[in-house]
Amino acid sequence: MAVLYPWLEQARAAVLAATGDLPGAVKHLTELADRLREDGFAGHEVHVLHDLVRLDQFAAPTGPTCTTAAGARSPSGWPSSPSRSTGRCHRCWPGTPGAVDGCATDLLAVADDFAALDLPVFGAEAAAMALRQLRRERSATAGAAHERLGALLGRCDQVHTPLLRLGRPALTEREWQVARLAADGVTSRAIAQRLYLSSRTVENHLQRIYGKLGVAGRAELGAALRSMPGHDGTDPD
Repeated sequence: MAVLYPWLEQARAAVLAATGDLPGAVKHLTELADRLREDGFAGHEVHVLHDLVRLDQFAAPTGPTCTTAAGARSPSGWPSSPSRSTGRCHRCWPGTPGAVDGCATDLLAVADDFAALDLPVFGAEAAAMALRQLRRERSATAGAAHERLGALLGRCDQVHTPLLRLGRPALTEREWQVARLAADGVTSRAIAQRLYLSSRTVENHLQRIYGKLGVAGRAELGAALRSMPGHDGTDPD
């Protein structure tokens, strides 16, 4: 039982999260991280801290804390635990806290590491966190990040996780319609005719869509839509 308990307790937290009890899941995981630290299960402590990140709870207080360069509180287990853990995967997790510092480049490297280990869901989440930051910065590299996230999502089975939902831009129903048609190569004039709008209105919609998705124009729309859960470009809701 001593060997099985980390996995069983981690599974209980997953059930709480899946049934909508996020506060309960976070409380369970933070307590589990402290217990694992005390019991010397350094490798599994990293898994649990990663679960907190996946629930968008990186700053959840677990044991001793340190202050990041961005001023956020974070578990001090991140820098110490991976060096004491075993297995092929541990090298990926140390980069995850880069999200707090807003380092998109580090997060994309983490995504590549997870992908190389055939863990596309974890990779997609890291890429989504990076893309969220790139959109905020209106970075020209957002287009390439859309492609990478879309490719990772293409290896998953219509997955929806808190981190992936967190990074999904909010498009109105009309914007979804316009974006899908434009991504398929339909001209603004043809979109206007099909949706009973003026061409100018369609162009206004497109400009708002480009801003929300962090893309430069039509050429990047297809990749941007595929980078969302429901990666075929349809509305996942």
